[in-house]
Amino acid sequence: MTNKLQDATTPQGDTQPWYKQFWPWFIIALPASVVVASFFTLYLAVSNPDQLVVDEDEYRQLKSELKAQSPESESKESEDGDP
Repeated sequence: MTNKLQDATTPQGDTQPWYKQFWPWFIIALPASVVVASFFTLYLAVSNPDQLVVDEDEYRQLKSELKAQSPESESKESEDGDP
């Protein structure tokens, strides 16, 4: 009689444990792939630093070139100190 009760209470579907099924590993793989991609992005950011900072001589040269390209009215306003 106990065998009939056990058979009635056990699910009839999958009897495999969770780690042998596809969907749990698929759901775990989604965030894990984001973690791997973030470490790769961090590696790229550290190994290729930005080259935006220039030294003082290059800054002066760029500033003089930009000032030479600007129209006369804008250059006069910037010399007066008014924004």
